[in-house]
Amino acid sequence: MKNNKKISVIIPTHNRSWYLRRAIQSVIDQDYKNIEIIVIDDASTDDTKEAIKPFISSNNNIIYIRNEKRLGPNHSRNIGLKKATGDYIAFLDDDDYYCDRGKLRKQINLFEKNSKLGFVGSGYYDKSINKNRIPRVRGKIDKTLLTTFSDIETSTILIKKEIIDKVGFLDERFKSEQNHDFFYRISKIAEFDYIPDIAVVKDNPPSQISTNIKNKLQGYFLFHKKHFEDIRELGAKFFILIIMKLLITSLILVIEAIIGNSLILPKLYETIRNRKYHMQ
Repeated sequence: MKNNKKISVIIPTHNRSWYLRRAIQSVIDQDYKNIEIIVIDDASTDDTKEAIKPFISSNNNIIYIRNEKRLGPNHSRNIGLKKATGDYIAFLDDDDYYCDRGKLRKQINLFEKNSKLGFVGSGYYDKSINKNRIPRVRGKIDKTLLTTFSDIETSTILIKKEIIDKVGFLDERFKSEQNHDFFYRISKIAEFDYIPDIAVVKDNPPSQISTNIKNKLQGYFLFHKKHFEDIRELGAKFFILIIMKLLITSLILVIEAIIGNSLILPKLYETIRNRKYHMQ
């Protein structure tokens, strides 16, 4: 393989030792081998520290960092970014895992073919709705990310470190949608592409932060407030569209909270997206 640049895979974790073992093993099993794995233990109270010891003893490229108090996934990822020495950065949630041994190699190959790329994703299997998802967008996608939902999943992404140095770390004010904000900032200065293979499994364990309705609402509103000037520059038509999307999303999230079902929004989005592409 010509390209042997280092990849840093950052895995934040909290009280999910079994899932963490699976995530780490899926990275070790990659056929691209110049990888360092950075595990940020966000003050776990289970056996996370013990669970990772066998991996560390058999692999010199695993770094374990423990937060003495819980700081949250954004802060933990940023700690990992500060520690990372790779030319490329990958994020992997502790409950997700790579299901394609060639994922990172295939993504590196895309970077080699297009110098304009700043980040590369992949297809993934979403257990919450039992569906395969593909990003379906590529190239300069900043307007797309500003105005629509995204199938760019955090655990699928590989990013050039030099791009992160330009746009900055994750915004720790976000309790949800921080990935969308981060990818939007990257998309303003670099292009996006993806490998069409289903390379990641996105699991759905209980108590995920992504299913917290209050956090979702905070994330949606903060994103649109933060990038208000960019939205306004798109013109009245897009501005009205985004406001309607925000209001409808907020209503659905409130309904989800009332009936205790956190799958209405992703299922509705899946229906709308499938109809959109069926009509094209």
